Amino acid sequence: MSHLTKIVVFLVIVLVSESAMGAPECAPILRTLDPCLPYLVQNPGREDSPSKACCDGLTTLSALPNVKDECECIKASVLLTPLDLPRFAALPSVCGTTLKIPTISGDMDCSTIKM
Repeated sequence: MSHLTKIVVFLVIVLVSESAMGAPECAPILRTLDPCLPYLVQNPGREDSPSKACCDGLTTLSALPNVKDECECIKASVLLTPLDLPRFAALPSVCGTTLKIPTISGDMDCSTIKM
């Protein structure tokens, strides 16, 4: 599967999961991570480091007010998309920012977030 095909599949999954899940609205949250896909997807041609656009999106994500929605959306994307989880978990550190969510993984517990 080509890199572009994987990105298209990811976007379709995001849009379908958003309509199926109702709230939270994940598409706007996950769009901030779109530039990170070339770094995060599991394929031999992936980028060695995240782009500036990726890190800028992550910084934008870290400033969003509803951290619980952010966490639920990222958790759903991790479960639905073949991403390199260790890379995803390290992304805030690599980009020099922090997220107010638990360590990124398929079993991250968003209920522990204090609003």
